[in-house]
Parts: sequence; structure tokens; C-alpha cells
Amino acid sequence: MSDNKYKMFRNFMVNELGISRDDIKEWTMQAVKETVEKEMRSVDAKKIAYDLARYEIKNVYDYSYQRDVVRGAIGDVVRNSLSVSVKLKEE
Repeated sequence: MSDNKYKMFRNFMVNELGISRDDIKEWTMQAVKETVEKEMRSVDAKKIAYDLARYEIKNVYDYSYQRDVVRGAIGDVVRNSLSVSVKLKEE
């Protein structure tokens, strides 16, 4: 757009319509906010997490090693959570 057409358009917006830069900035921010909120409502976080985990497991060079590491980590958690203290009763 040439400078002359831009000036004419800007003058029309400011003088005839009463639209300022702040109005345009506010409308743009509101439109972006509404669009982001709409898109975020359609995001399925559980599916994304599942897909990412599945992708990482598929791309592991040695799956059996990863399986053993995961089993060991689970075993450690279970062992630490279920530890039992046994005391012998003296007669």
C-alpha cells in the first residue's frame, strides 16, 4: 500500500470511525486470547503424554535394557513403600 493510501486509510479509521491504535491492540489481544483458550480446550493432555511416552519407548535402541531399568525402578519403589520391620519377641 502506498504511503498516500495508508494515510487516507488511517485518517478514515481515526477521524471517521474513531478507532485508535489502542483499540486495535486491545481487539487483537482479545482475539488472540479467545483463540488460544479455544485451542487449549481441544487439547487432550493424556493422549499427548501417552503418545510421547510410546514414541520414546519405540525409539529406544535396546528395549530390553529399558524394560529392566523400569522394572528395577518399580521394584525399588515397591520395596521402599512396603518395607516391614520385624522384631523378635523375647520370652
